[in-house]
Amino acid sequence: MAFDPRLIALFCLLFMILGVFSIVSGRKRLLEARARGQKMAWYRHISILTGIEYILLALTFLTSISINAGWLPKSWAAFLVPFYLIMLVASLALACIVIYQVLRSPRRARPVAQTTGRSAAASSTQSAVEAPGQEMTEEERALQARKRRERRQKAAEARRRRAGKA
Repeated sequence: MAFDPRLIALFCLLFMILGVFSIVSGRKRLLEARARGQKMAWYRHISILTGIEYILLALTFLTSISINAGWLPKSWAAFLVPFYLIMLVASLALACIVIYQVLRSPRRARPVAQTTGRSAAASSTQSAVEAPGQEMTEEERALQARKRRERRQKAAEARRRRAGKA
């Protein structure tokens, strides 16, 4: 089943447009996050990586159809085939990185410990508010850990009082 190379070229153009849009919107969000004081590297931003992946896939498909449809001279095949394989492997690696980051990102937003009672609702609400990917300094992390420890100790004391063991 052979597809018309012009149709594949049209899809490649669409992929390139989506890739550029994804990179531009990801860069805009990255700059906004930096303006708010959050530090995130561009290679950890899923939108930018997805945009690069779309562009790599488009180049891979264009190289493939140019080889198969004979759009370029046959003498270039010695250079195009390795280029095609490199682009294919790079696309695969980038797709794996994007999938890994997408699967890993919801885990950061989940609260670490699940408890029961009113303190659970308060701690899960607090964890959900604190969870977005803000990079904190060591002092801020230590302060947050100390506050969390104090909240847990107070909740444990309250549970013991209610149980009559205090």
